[in-house]
Amino acid sequence: MSLKVSMLAPYMSRRAGGLMDCVRNLSRFLENEHDIQVDVVSVEDEFSGEDRARWRDLSVHLAAPKHASFRYAPELSRQIASLEPDLVHTHGIWTYLSVATLRWSKSNGGVTSRPYVVSTHGMLDPWALHNSRWKKILAAFVFERRHLENAACIHAVNKAEAAAIRAFDLKNPICVIPNGVELRESNPLNRMPPWSADTVGGRKVLLYLGRLHPKKGLSILLRGWKEATRRERGWVLVIAGWDQGGHRAELEQLARELKITDAVQFAGPLFGEARETAYKNADGFVLPSLSEGQPLVVLEAWSHARPVLMTPECNLPEGFEKRAAIRMNATVEGAAEGLGKLFALDETALHEMGRRGRDLVVANFSWSQIASQMFAVYNWLLRRMAAPDCVLFD
Repeated sequence: MSLKVSMLAPYMSRRAGGLMDCVRNLSRFLENEHDIQVDVVSVEDEFSGEDRARWRDLSVHLAAPKHASFRYAPELSRQIASLEPDLVHTHGIWTYLSVATLRWSKSNGGVTSRPYVVSTHGMLDPWALHNSRWKKILAAFVFERRHLENAACIHAVNKAEAAAIRAFDLKNPICVIPNGVELRESNPLNRMPPWSADTVGGRKVLLYLGRLHPKKGLSILLRGWKEATRRERGWVLVIAGWDQGGHRAELEQLARELKITDAVQFAGPLFGEARETAYKNADGFVLPSLSEGQPLVVLEAWSHARPVLMTPECNLPEGFEKRAAIRMNATVEGAAEGLGKLFALDETALHEMGRRGRDLVVANFSWSQIASQMFAVYNWLLRRMAAPDCVLFD
């Protein structure tokens, strides 16, 4: 019997960052490899029209927002009802999507008749809860705690996120399934990278790619860069990504104050081919984040066989265990120390670290494996099979 699932996402455009790719690829592999119909339901934004082509043949339904930041779109509830899904999978919390999911479940006899899954995507981690703390306390009281407590299952991408869910005093079953990444072939460097050749010169490139937001730890990285490059000047830091709340201007000002603008370049947001070209032309990748669920950009860097420098807060400990990444503590001293270790590696060592990262992705983070696990969770929730091994009950 075919399954009908509605995927709810706050954005289906670049505004969602890595979450867009997670929802898109999970939906695509579920439809392509399993007996399932997926409808993606989201809220319009200024990039929805331009980014719709990236969803290819997937069924995407958009509602017009009446309050953009809260994703308040009353039409969402009508759209979900018209699709008549067997199950709803909501990605992200703290928005109107949580309310719409609750209403759908209640109008269809509750969670025992029409279950729903919630992927929290790191939004219950301590740093995330502290950010805009009072707004989240109010939202939890009004709707979010009820939304989470009534979920048939909560999805965590790793054990650290599962622990954060339990720390929020949630007793639901938790399925622990990682994010995935599309495996890329190591094509020759046949396109110009999206950064200035004049700035880079003959130096190696350490790439950051992601949102420009305080939680990403970029101010710490810049201060650590100042210390590390007192001894080593053979690298350039390229910061690429989407500016949020004017943080790019703050980082550019900090780079000027630290007098490191000759070794730091801001490349702006990168999408599609430009994003792929950036990975292929970089010599290493860095993510100095203060909080992550499971960062897609690190998996993408490994899929391109790039060595990684990252904080433990990125929640990919297997990268350290397999020697595919260098640990960097989220302090200025930690950044300087981690950068120093990276700078000390020769070409062969950098290549070997990147190869180990790609091997790790192949073994553990393919979308085909992940879609199969999620499909098993859906069938268990609909009482078609026993609980799969990825489900935790305590």
